[in-house]
Amino acid sequence: MNKALLVTFAALAALASGLQAQEGSLDSFSRSLQQPSAVTVPEVSAPAAVEMPKAAAGEREWLVLVFINGVNDLGILGFANSDINEMEAVGSTERMSVVVEYGILGEDGSGDRNLQFQRGSSTIFVTRDVDANRINSPVVFSSNDADMGSEANLVRFVKRALRNGHRARKTALVVWNHGAGRLGISYDDVSKNHMEVDALGKALGQIKQALGKKIDVFATDACLMQMASVAYEFRDSAEVVVGSEEVIPGNGYPYTPILTQLATDPGMDAEQLGRTIVDAYGASYPTDATLSAIRTSALDGFKDALDNWVGAVRSDPQAFAAATDAALVDSVSRFAYKDSKDLIDYLDKVEARLAEGSPVKGAGAAVREQVRGMLVANVAKPARGNRYTAANGLAVYIPDLRYASANYERMAFAADSLWDDFLLDMMSERLR
Repeated sequence: MNKALLVTFAALAALASGLQAQEGSLDSFSRSLQQPSAVTVPEVSAPAAVEMPKAAAGEREWLVLVFINGVNDLGILGFANSDINEMEAVGSTERMSVVVEYGILGEDGSGDRNLQFQRGSSTIFVTRDVDANRINSPVVFSSNDADMGSEANLVRFVKRALRNGHRARKTALVVWNHGAGRLGISYDDVSKNHMEVDALGKALGQIKQALGKKIDVFATDACLMQMASVAYEFRDSAEVVVGSEEVIPGNGYPYTPILTQLATDPGMDAEQLGRTIVDAYGASYPTDATLSAIRTSALDGFKDALDNWVGAVRSDPQAFAAATDAALVDSVSRFAYKDSKDLIDYLDKVEARLAEGSPVKGAGAAVREQVRGMLVANVAKPARGNRYTAANGLAVYIPDLRYASANYERMAFAADSLWDDFLLDMMSERLR
């Protein structure tokens, strides 16, 4: 048994200072709006023998893998346990296996509200039960040295699930934690590590190799991740990418309705599951949701269309002046990180300053067409009364004053597209 380490709740101050020191974990407020009941870390016993679903691996339709990093405020506030209990309301079936990698900080349940550190992580085979307050699914693997901010750990989790007989025709992989768009995801407040976007892209490439094909659905149950540069990093490894332009509330994805629909219709394909996730999320958060699903096969065409728009803007002094105007950029629909802005809203505002017949308007129309063709589903619709009606499913990086080249230029989108060149032109124009 892994013996948990107890510390007093005063340790939160140290954890909080470490959290703030990492630029990418500043969205913690967004996932702590509605605190579930107090949480304890489950006792982790020796991995148990588990009766697998009756279907052979070759007959199973879906393997759903969820990497839950609760080694931060999200674990302390109970969101990790709550989401696993939502999964247990459905559990695995003959046609669908649900496997969770789980690391957490929690409370020990005493009146002193001590923090309890789970050493390492546990792999849980999710089984159905009706107890919404306890995690009853069996632990099938435990590790003392897991770092939930490590993309290598993510790869090991997936490979282990495949070795243990959970392989299926289709695979969905969810990374659950804080997200920071271009800055990364999955912040572990004990190791002080997190996954950079380019490193996560390489990890998904290894997972694709282990599967022998692309991941069918890769979803980020984390804030601010649906950016062009982020999705483009995963284009060769996943068929559909699900993410949010804006912050995600603390309760995260509604796993019970998502898994219920998948269990009811396990024959659904990647795009249908992507749409199911987006629609269920929109139903759970009808006034503040921005989740979207995109088909990665369209990302190359989108990149080419955006390059053409950049070329048209560079060739037109009036368009370039509008596109680089600080006041215009500041008016664009933005999200919790000010430099993450909705692409289509930006194009709309630039083109509103241009005369009819401008080549930039034609280039912008082509970008819109590519985005529409790329989107499998987008929850932010005026008909829903959503306050993010200007969220069109995809954000881009537009800095205010400082271009973060050390981070941004590590990404494939910066290497392959003209967007980084355009941003440098914009910064140069503002310095004149």
